[in-house]
Amino acid sequence: MKVISKIGALKDFVSVRFFNRRVPLAVRMEITNRCPNRCCYCNVWNIKAEDPPKEKIFSILEQLKRLGTKKISFSGGEPLLRSDVGEIIDYCKSLGISPEMNSRGFRIKDKIEEVKNLDLLKISIDGPQDIHDFLSKRKGSYRECLEAIKLAKDNGIRVSMATTITKYNIGHLRFLLELARENEIKIAFQPLKPMYRGVGAEKMKDLFPPRDEYKRQIKELMRLKKGRYSKYMRNSLIGLKHIYNWPNYPELKCSAGKLFCIIDTDGTFYPCDRITYDSKLPNCFESGVEKCLNSVPAVRCGGCGFCGSLELNFLYNLKLQTLKEVLWVIK
Repeated sequence: MKVISKIGALKDFVSVRFFNRRVPLAVRMEITNRCPNRCCYCNVWNIKAEDPPKEKIFSILEQLKRLGTKKISFSGGEPLLRSDVGEIIDYCKSLGISPEMNSRGFRIKDKIEEVKNLDLLKISIDGPQDIHDFLSKRKGSYRECLEAIKLAKDNGIRVSMATTITKYNIGHLRFLLELARENEIKIAFQPLKPMYRGVGAEKMKDLFPPRDEYKRQIKELMRLKKGRYSKYMRNSLIGLKHIYNWPNYPELKCSAGKLFCIIDTDGTFYPCDRITYDSKLPNCFESGVEKCLNSVPAVRCGGCGFCGSLELNFLYNLKLQTLKEVLWVIK
């Protein structure tokens, strides 16, 4: 995002924080549930739903533009499975919204020309090859991720990595940080948390790392963040200190449904997908985005360590230490 646009984003942020407006600056849009992977902590691939037609996606993008959205992360499932993913990215870009994508890089070599307009490709890597492929439940997934990073960088696409911390990779966070350094990109570390469309809290308990080992490793990341590895971590130092307290986080006022939101493949509008809801959520395919934005329930939860929303929430709580990290994400 150019400097003038970043100033505009900060002005919108002020209007949300101090004047009780709702401006979805950052949106995650699920554009398919289909995925070749069967990740241990994800159940999206098992939810049967048709991909939303691109015409509906275009309409949502137009509405989000009018509402002040600055960036959209296209997600799934694996977005690269859509035959029209390039058209969606290009249309998003043409509206002046910064397009990003969450992916494991599946067959990106066949789509590289279509995704060149991405401002950020976020590749999910969960450990060395054997661990990553085990968690993905698909041999070759790790190799695809590395190929995607190289191919994207060779084609001028900015890249970052994201890692979900489990008992399987808790001892390999330094390895992943080194991988980010070798590729001259950033990495985000985030604790595991049951999701609205996840595998279920009971099953997920088997994936949680031992608490003492977790704390030891996060403390090491904090040490590295203060040194030469700082520029390779998307997590701010205050963010790392926050997730050190997992699973009992300090209280933090959340901006879900005010500054960021999620739109599901069927049009369901979530303030956040890391909590459950007692009532039916609005649907933007049926009611339009603005009406959904103004009718979503207030979010109350025990907190989370999801890097993107956490850094934005620190800013929302006027902790300006995260300003650099937030502005880096939004180009």
